[in-house]
Amino acid sequence: MSPDRPTVEAGSADNLVSVRRPISAIALFLVVVSCGGQAIEPPAVVAAASPTTSTAPTTTTTLPAPYEGFEAETLPDGATLVLRTEADMEVDVYAEPGDTEPLLALEPTTIIGSPTVLAVLEGPDEGWARVMLPIRPNGSEGWVKTDEMLLYVVHGQLVVDLSERTLTYHEQGEEVVNTTVAIGTERNPTPLGSFFVTDNVTLTDPNSPWGPHALGLSGRSDTITEFNGGDGIIGIHGTNKPGSIGNAASLGCVRVPNEVIAELHRLIPLGTPVEINA
Repeated sequence: MSPDRPTVEAGSADNLVSVRRPISAIALFLVVVSCGGQAIEPPAVVAAASPTTSTAPTTTTTLPAPYEGFEAETLPDGATLVLRTEADMEVDVYAEPGDTEPLLALEPTTIIGSPTVLAVLEGPDEGWARVMLPIRPNGSEGWVKTDEMLLYVVHGQLVVDLSERTLTYHEQGEEVVNTTVAIGTERNPTPLGSFFVTDNVTLTDPNSPWGPHALGLSGRSDTITEFNGGDGIIGIHGTNKPGSIGNAASLGCVRVPNEVIAELHRLIPLGTPVEINA
Protein backbone atom coordinates (compact mmCIF):
# COMPACT_ATOMS: atom_id res chain seq x y z
CA MET A 1 0.00 0.00 0.00
CA SER A 2 1.12 3.54 -0.59
CA PRO A 3 2.44 5.33 2.51
CA ASP A 4 -0.29 7.99 2.39
CA ARG A 5 -3.26 5.62 2.27
CA PRO A 6 -5.54 6.88 5.07
CA THR A 7 -6.42 3.53 6.60
CA VAL A 8 -2.83 2.31 6.89
CA GLU A 9 -0.08 3.63 9.11
CA ALA A 10 2.56 5.48 7.13
CA GLY A 11 5.33 3.20 5.96
CA SER A 12 3.63 0.00 7.18
CA ALA A 13 4.78 -2.40 4.47
CA ASP A 14 4.10 -5.74 6.09
CA ASN A 15 3.58 -8.53 3.60
CA LEU A 16 6.63 -10.26 2.20
CA VAL A 17 7.14 -11.29 -1.39
CA SER A 18 5.53 -14.43 -2.81
CA VAL A 19 7.42 -17.72 -2.61
CA ARG A 20 5.50 -19.69 -5.23
CA ARG A 21 4.54 -19.50 -8.85
CA PRO A 22 0.78 -19.16 -9.54
CA ILE A 23 -1.24 -22.34 -9.06
CA SER A 24 -4.55 -23.04 -10.75
CA ALA A 25 -7.73 -22.81 -8.73
CA ILE A 26 -8.64 -26.38 -9.73
CA ALA A 27 -5.34 -27.74 -8.39
CA LEU A 28 -5.77 -25.81 -5.17
CA PHE A 29 -9.30 -27.11 -4.68
CA LEU A 30 -8.15 -30.69 -5.14
CA VAL A 31 -5.13 -30.58 -2.85
CA VAL A 32 -6.47 -28.46 -0.02
CA VAL A 33 -8.29 -29.85 2.97
CA SER A 34 -9.58 -28.06 6.02
CA CYS A 35 -9.06 -29.33 9.58
CA GLY A 36 -12.28 -31.27 9.18
CA GLY A 37 -10.99 -33.00 6.06
CA GLN A 38 -13.28 -31.25 3.59
CA ALA A 39 -12.04 -29.48 0.47
CA ILE A 40 -12.53 -25.74 0.71
CA GLU A 41 -12.71 -22.90 -1.77
CA PRO A 42 -10.04 -20.18 -1.81
CA PRO A 43 -11.34 -17.08 0.03
CA ALA A 44 -12.45 -14.00 -1.86
CA VAL A 45 -9.72 -11.45 -1.30
CA VAL A 46 -8.46 -8.24 -2.89
CA ALA A 47 -5.16 -6.95 -4.16
CA ALA A 48 -3.22 -4.17 -2.48
CA ALA A 49 -0.80 -1.79 -4.11
CA SER A 50 2.91 -2.17 -3.36
CA PRO A 51 4.67 0.36 -1.14
CA THR A 52 7.21 2.69 -2.67
CA THR A 53 10.36 0.97 -1.42
CA SER A 54 13.48 -0.45 -3.02
CA THR A 55 14.48 -2.45 0.03
CA ALA A 56 15.85 -5.81 -1.11
CA PRO A 57 16.14 -8.82 1.20
CA THR A 58 18.95 -11.35 1.03
CA THR A 59 18.74 -14.84 2.47
CA THR A 60 21.27 -15.48 5.23
CA THR A 61 19.96 -18.48 7.15
CA THR A 62 22.12 -21.58 7.57
CA LEU A 63 20.03 -24.76 7.48
CA PRO A 64 20.47 -27.56 10.01
CA ALA A 65 22.37 -30.64 8.93
CA PRO A 66 20.34 -33.46 7.34
CA TYR A 67 18.71 -35.77 9.88
CA GLU A 68 20.18 -39.25 9.52
CA GLY A 69 18.69 -42.56 10.65
CA PHE A 70 15.13 -41.31 11.08
CA GLU A 71 12.83 -43.40 13.25
CA ALA A 72 9.51 -41.88 14.34
CA GLU A 73 9.76 -43.20 17.89
CA THR A 74 13.13 -41.53 18.40
CA LEU A 75 12.04 -38.03 17.35
CA PRO A 76 12.50 -35.74 20.38
CA ASP A 77 9.37 -34.34 22.03
CA GLY A 78 8.37 -31.02 20.54
CA ALA A 79 10.57 -31.51 17.48
CA THR A 80 9.37 -31.08 13.91
CA LEU A 81 10.61 -32.87 10.81
CA VAL A 82 11.25 -30.68 7.79
CA LEU A 83 11.84 -31.63 4.17
CA ARG A 84 13.90 -29.37 1.94
CA THR A 85 14.64 -29.35 -1.75
CA GLU A 86 17.95 -30.51 -3.12
CA ALA A 87 19.68 -28.98 -6.15
CA ASP A 88 17.28 -27.40 -8.66
CA MET A 89 14.47 -29.94 -8.56
CA GLU A 90 10.83 -28.92 -8.37
CA VAL A 91 8.68 -30.59 -5.71
CA ASP A 92 5.65 -32.44 -7.08
CA VAL A 93 2.65 -32.47 -4.74
CA TYR A 94 0.11 -35.31 -4.83
CA ALA A 95 -3.38 -35.75 -3.41
CA GLU A 96 -2.56 -39.18 -1.95
CA PRO A 97 0.54 -41.35 -1.51
CA GLY A 98 1.05 -43.64 -4.47
CA ASP A 99 -0.61 -41.32 -6.99
CA THR A 100 1.19 -41.09 -10.32
CA GLU A 101 -0.03 -37.67 -11.45
CA PRO A 102 0.89 -34.62 -9.33
CA LEU A 103 -1.64 -31.90 -8.68
CA LEU A 104 0.91 -29.13 -8.68
CA ALA A 105 4.64 -28.46 -8.48
CA LEU A 106 6.50 -26.15 -6.11
CA GLU A 107 9.57 -24.28 -7.24
CA PRO A 108 12.89 -25.50 -5.75
CA THR A 109 13.53 -22.10 -4.17
CA THR A 110 11.50 -19.17 -2.92
CA ILE A 111 11.46 -15.97 -4.90
CA ILE A 112 14.31 -14.60 -2.80
CA GLY A 113 16.43 -17.72 -3.11
CA SER A 114 15.73 -19.76 0.04
CA PRO A 115 15.43 -23.50 -0.56
CA THR A 116 11.83 -24.65 -0.48
CA VAL A 117 11.06 -26.36 2.83
CA LEU A 118 7.94 -28.25 3.94
CA ALA A 119 6.90 -29.08 7.49
CA VAL A 120 6.08 -32.78 7.84
CA LEU A 121 2.69 -33.73 9.29
CA GLU A 122 2.86 -37.49 8.73
CA GLY A 123 5.63 -39.90 7.78
CA PRO A 124 7.99 -40.29 6.08
CA ASP A 125 6.74 -43.78 5.35
CA GLU A 126 7.66 -45.86 2.30
CA GLY A 127 9.01 -42.81 0.53
CA TRP A 128 6.01 -40.51 1.15
CA ALA A 129 5.23 -37.72 3.61
CA ARG A 130 2.16 -35.58 4.25
CA VAL A 131 3.23 -31.96 4.47
CA MET A 132 1.97 -28.45 5.05
CA LEU A 133 2.07 -26.35 1.89
CA PRO A 134 3.08 -22.68 1.67
CA ILE A 135 0.25 -21.75 -0.69
CA ARG A 136 -3.18 -20.17 -0.59
CA PRO A 137 -5.57 -20.96 1.05
CA ASN A 138 -4.13 -21.39 4.52
CA GLY A 139 -4.27 -24.96 5.81
CA SER A 140 -3.25 -26.51 2.49
CA GLU A 141 -1.77 -30.01 2.70
CA GLY A 142 -0.47 -32.57 0.26
CA TRP A 143 1.78 -35.59 -0.16
CA VAL A 144 5.32 -35.50 -1.55
CA LYS A 145 7.91 -38.11 -2.42
CA THR A 146 10.81 -37.95 0.00
CA ASP A 147 13.42 -39.93 -1.96
CA GLU A 148 14.96 -36.85 -3.55
CA MET A 149 14.57 -34.45 -0.63
CA LEU A 150 16.67 -33.85 2.47
CA LEU A 151 15.21 -34.38 5.93
CA TYR A 152 16.16 -32.46 9.05
CA VAL A 153 14.68 -31.69 12.44
CA VAL A 154 13.96 -28.38 14.18
CA HIS A 155 13.53 -28.19 17.93
CA GLY A 156 11.70 -24.88 18.42
CA GLN A 157 8.23 -23.42 18.01
CA LEU A 158 6.90 -19.87 17.71
CA VAL A 159 3.53 -19.04 19.28
CA VAL A 160 1.70 -15.76 18.62
CA ASP A 161 -1.23 -14.86 20.90
CA LEU A 162 -3.32 -12.20 19.19
CA SER A 163 -5.50 -11.38 22.20
CA GLU A 164 -2.44 -10.86 24.42
CA ARG A 165 -0.38 -9.44 21.54
CA THR A 166 2.62 -11.53 22.46
CA LEU A 167 5.10 -13.78 20.69
CA THR A 168 6.91 -16.63 22.44
CA TYR A 169 9.67 -18.84 21.12
CA HIS A 170 10.19 -22.19 22.85
CA GLU A 171 13.11 -24.48 22.17
CA GLN A 172 13.24 -28.00 23.60
CA GLY A 173 10.56 -27.06 26.12
CA GLU A 174 12.31 -23.92 27.35
CA GLU A 175 11.06 -20.38 26.79
CA VAL A 176 13.77 -18.50 24.93
CA VAL A 177 12.03 -15.33 23.72
CA ASN A 178 8.90 -13.54 24.92
CA THR A 179 7.88 -10.16 23.56
CA THR A 180 4.97 -7.81 22.93
CA VAL A 181 4.04 -7.50 19.25
CA ALA A 182 1.95 -5.48 16.85
CA ILE A 183 -0.70 -7.40 14.93
CA GLY A 184 -3.02 -6.81 12.00
CA THR A 185 -5.82 -4.30 12.05
CA GLU A 186 -9.52 -5.18 12.04
CA ARG A 187 -9.55 -4.45 8.32
CA ASN A 188 -6.47 -6.63 7.61
CA PRO A 189 -6.27 -9.10 10.51
CA THR A 190 -3.42 -11.50 11.21
CA PRO A 191 -4.67 -14.94 10.11
CA LEU A 192 -5.12 -17.71 12.64
CA GLY A 193 -3.70 -21.17 12.17
CA SER A 194 -0.68 -23.43 11.98
CA PHE A 195 2.14 -22.27 9.73
CA PHE A 196 5.92 -22.62 9.35
CA VAL A 197 8.88 -20.40 8.52
CA THR A 198 9.73 -20.34 4.80
CA ASP A 199 12.33 -17.56 4.73
CA ASN A 200 14.71 -15.88 7.16
CA VAL A 201 16.18 -12.76 5.63
CA THR A 202 18.28 -9.70 6.29
CA LEU A 203 17.12 -6.41 4.76
CA THR A 204 19.70 -4.26 3.02
CA ASP A 205 18.31 -1.24 4.88
CA PRO A 206 17.94 -1.94 8.63
CA ASN A 207 15.64 1.07 8.86
CA SER A 208 13.21 -0.42 6.35
CA PRO A 209 9.51 -0.90 7.22
CA TRP A 210 10.45 -4.52 8.04
CA GLY A 211 13.32 -3.53 10.30
CA PRO A 212 16.66 -5.33 9.94
CA HIS A 213 15.30 -8.87 9.49
CA ALA A 214 12.12 -10.72 8.54
CA LEU A 215 10.74 -14.25 8.77
CA GLY A 216 8.48 -15.24 5.90
CA LEU A 217 5.68 -17.65 6.84
CA SER A 218 3.66 -20.20 4.90
CA GLY A 219 0.48 -18.25 5.79
CA ARG A 220 -1.31 -15.83 3.48
CA SER A 221 -3.42 -12.80 4.29
CA ASP A 222 -7.18 -13.36 4.28
CA THR A 223 -7.76 -9.88 2.82
CA ILE A 224 -4.79 -9.14 0.54
CA THR A 225 -3.91 -11.28 -2.48
CA GLU A 226 -0.99 -9.24 -3.78
CA PHE A 227 1.57 -7.15 -1.95
CA ASN A 228 5.02 -5.92 -2.95
CA GLY A 229 5.08 -8.25 -5.94
CA GLY A 230 3.92 -11.32 -4.02
CA ASP A 231 0.96 -13.31 -2.77
CA GLY A 232 0.07 -11.46 0.43
CA ILE A 233 2.47 -13.56 2.49
CA ILE A 234 2.35 -13.06 6.26
CA GLY A 235 5.63 -12.50 8.07
CA ILE A 236 7.21 -11.79 11.43
CA HIS A 237 9.54 -8.82 11.21
CA GLY A 238 11.01 -5.74 12.82
CA THR A 239 9.75 -2.23 12.22
CA ASN A 240 10.71 1.38 11.68
CA LYS A 241 7.63 2.33 13.74
CA PRO A 242 8.53 1.11 17.25
CA GLY A 243 5.56 2.98 18.70
CA SER A 244 3.24 0.55 16.89
CA ILE A 245 4.35 -2.39 19.05
CA GLY A 246 1.48 -3.52 21.25
CA ASN A 247 -1.16 -2.21 18.86
CA ALA A 248 -3.31 -3.54 16.02
CA ALA A 249 -1.37 -1.60 13.40
CA SER A 250 -0.11 -3.85 10.59
CA LEU A 251 -1.48 -5.22 7.34
CA GLY A 252 -1.55 -8.67 8.90
CA CYS A 253 2.07 -9.36 9.73
CA VAL A 254 3.44 -9.65 13.25
CA ARG A 255 5.82 -6.82 14.16
CA VAL A 256 8.38 -7.26 16.92
CA PRO A 257 11.01 -4.89 18.33
CA ASN A 258 14.14 -4.79 16.20
CA GLU A 259 16.34 -6.27 18.92
CA VAL A 260 13.94 -9.22 19.12
CA ILE A 261 13.86 -9.89 15.37
CA ALA A 262 17.66 -9.83 15.41
CA GLU A 263 17.60 -12.61 18.02
CA LEU A 264 14.94 -14.60 16.16
CA HIS A 265 16.92 -14.23 12.95
CA ARG A 266 19.86 -15.88 14.70
CA LEU A 267 17.79 -18.66 16.28
CA ILE A 268 15.11 -19.68 13.79
CA PRO A 269 15.76 -22.36 11.12
CA LEU A 270 13.54 -22.67 8.07
CA GLY A 271 10.63 -25.00 8.75
CA THR A 272 10.14 -23.87 12.37
CA PRO A 273 6.42 -24.27 13.20
CA VAL A 274 4.38 -21.15 14.00
CA GLU A 275 1.04 -21.19 15.82
CA ILE A 276 -1.11 -18.04 15.63
CA ASN A 277 -3.93 -18.17 18.17
CA ALA A 278 -6.85 -15.86 18.88
